[in-house]
Amino acid sequence: MFSLLWRLPPNRLAGLSLVVGLAVAQALEGLGVAGVGLKWPNDILLKTEAGFAKLAGILIELASDRRGTQAVIGIGLNLMAPSADLPQAALGLAEAGVSAERHEVLAAILGELAGTLDTFAGGGFKALKAAWQAHHAWQDQPVRIIEDGRELLAGRCLGVDDDGALLLETAAGIERVFAGDVSLRPA
Repeated sequence: MFSLLWRLPPNRLAGLSLVVGLAVAQALEGLGVAGVGLKWPNDILLKTEAGFAKLAGILIELASDRRGTQAVIGIGLNLMAPSADLPQAALGLAEAGVSAERHEVLAAILGELAGTLDTFAGGGFKALKAAWQAHHAWQDQPVRIIEDGRELLAGRCLGVDDDGALLLETAAGIERVFAGDVSLRPA
């Protein structure tokens, strides 16, 4: 849908994709979308009778120079359901009952991002953790962590910590999972 350049405070990287997802979820709720959920670390889901379907995704690229750290925040949002055969269910805003024009959707997301990123800059992810947890789609559900097609961990999803790391209760205890080339899937 769009990309946004944001200059980060030097110590505020942890949890950035989570707070961007939260802002998108809250903007969609403001437009009347019910059943919005968040999937760690960067997906916005919509609850359906068959489970969750992907509605949007976040991609963040970081760069540093003499002026500090910059994030290019990319937000992809399905306006219509994709017609391609995808590995996971996907829906668009049309199927979610949103009748707003694209520019209204963009304005709603930018408005939420402004406030959410200000809160994040001042208090880090910890300041927004409770709101993120309230939208967490797989809280207390059995999940698997996959990397390159192989299972790394399996357990019960406990949410996230103050830094945005995923907490997974396994037979060996509570494991912290950090964003990277891993994928969260239902068990």
